[in-house]
Amino acid sequence: MNTEASILATDCKQIRLAVLNPGGRDAAVDYADGPGEYQPGQHPPINFHAYAAATRGKFFNSVNEVLQDDRFDVVLVLIRHRVSISLKAVKALKNKGRKVWVSWKEAGPYQVTAQLHSSKILSHYQEILDLADGVLSPCSILPPRWGWISAENFARKTRFIPTPYPVEFPQWDFSIPAEDRQGVMIGTREFFEPVRNHLRTLAEAARLCAQTGEKVTVINGDKSAGRKILRQLEESFPESRLRVIDRPLAYDAYLRLMASQRLVFQLDRGSIPGQVAGDALLCRTLCSGGNSAIEELAYPDLCDDSRISLSQALEKISKVLANPDEYKKAVQTSQAHAADQISYTAVARQLADFNNDLNN
Repeated sequence: MNTEASILATDCKQIRLAVLNPGGRDAAVDYADGPGEYQPGQHPPINFHAYAAATRGKFFNSVNEVLQDDRFDVVLVLIRHRVSISLKAVKALKNKGRKVWVSWKEAGPYQVTAQLHSSKILSHYQEILDLADGVLSPCSILPPRWGWISAENFARKTRFIPTPYPVEFPQWDFSIPAEDRQGVMIGTREFFEPVRNHLRTLAEAARLCAQTGEKVTVINGDKSAGRKILRQLEESFPESRLRVIDRPLAYDAYLRLMASQRLVFQLDRGSIPGQVAGDALLCRTLCSGGNSAIEELAYPDLCDDSRISLSQALEKISKVLANPDEYKKAVQTSQAHAADQISYTAVARQLADFNNDLNN
């Protein structure tokens, strides 16, 4: 048995998931042998793909292809912006006797609210909640109950389970030695998405840069408009301390960049699943300042859980950056939290437990 199969064998006997993004653009990926290595041009085994990868399942974009494969205990259907497409998929699967869970593809509470913008969409959502055997949330804030489903039944079949990250697989360890890391990377990149707080993140990063002497790296995700704003913001930083990556990077290049940094800083208030924090776990570095689900689980002392003020959080960050022993201890602690709650092994077990609870 190969290493990946050995790691996943025990918990994947308990449950195997198909994840369906009906009519989506991402090609099907079979994870029967685990997450594999990074492949250019193929979606990495993170976000919703990871629920399939963690259980040696498969990611699909076609209902018909799912119906031709009977390996799976559960089909997780993603609720897309066009909710009617997801409702049609749920009905087709239920008509064939498949067990169906659902989850919003854009699952942050602000994102879900923005998608429920008409009575017709709310009607479709109501029907999906009624038909689904389970409702999975990758966010700690659960999606809203709507329609005729009772509060008791909704609570019974809804659960928060974080998107898993393959931290136990050596080929997904992108880290470099701690002593070779330099600088702070900005985790957000969208000036014009208010909940990301990207502008304020950069403003606070300038202050952090002045206090610690660390160089700050930011990826421009807003093309020419972002470039203009970043040029103005350079004046807030000590000379030559702001490094701008002018366009998004391929995933492996992005992880290598992140791995070279001592810390990822953001003030994202979207209560989202937390890909940036998950990526930081793969890089064995720290992520701080946001309120995503993975940050709250893996970096509880550095995230924004409303217990401390921003100035107190920045003070903690400065302390960790100033002390190599504190830094290494914080990284080790975050990896321990990840192994316990966010690894493929841990999340596969949570998914199996959820399935067992729904069956009882």
